[in-house]
Amino acid sequence: MSRAAILLLIGAAVGCGGVKEQGHASVAGPFVFAERIGWLHGSCLAISNPALVAGTPVAVVIMGEPQNVRQARIGKRTDSPEMCQALKEGRAAINAKSGRFFYLLETGSIGSTDMGFGIVAPPVNPDVVNGFARVDLDQNGRSEVFSSCATTEGVKFTVWTDKAYQGEPRWSGYYYLDYEMKPTCP
Repeated sequence: MSRAAILLLIGAAVGCGGVKEQGHASVAGPFVFAERIGWLHGSCLAISNPALVAGTPVAVVIMGEPQNVRQARIGKRTDSPEMCQALKEGRAAINAKSGRFFYLLETGSIGSTDMGFGIVAPPVNPDVVNGFARVDLDQNGRSEVFSSCATTEGVKFTVWTDKAYQGEPRWSGYYYLDYEMKPTCP
């Protein structure tokens, strides 16, 4: 191969590396739990990623018995308490802490009272097995599972490997509700 052809191939490879797939955030490379998982209430996703692009696919794990999985897309970023229950008076000061951003999800299948997880541009979509969502997000051969439980004033969302409440969590988030509840967390 001639030197010019090799340089052309290298230039094309380097140039393509900077191109984003249309409608997707920069999500190439390993799965970064902190940037690609968030909690949601209704169609409002709270996540530690300020750079999500409208149209990016989101797998939504709705907590309940059984858990279920729905598909959505990133809509616009918001700071509106009318659009996002987590930003209502009494909740916003804690939920909108530094490093957390809120996005409206484009979907017709998430109810206003649904709570769960949003997984941005998952490498594969979760499956529900025996009532629980499972997915191998980091492609290491082991499934991630999802749990939520009540604290005295909010909901703790956690992602685990293989089984909930065993080992170290892969990701966790907290949703402050501004009212007292009976704790259910182990």
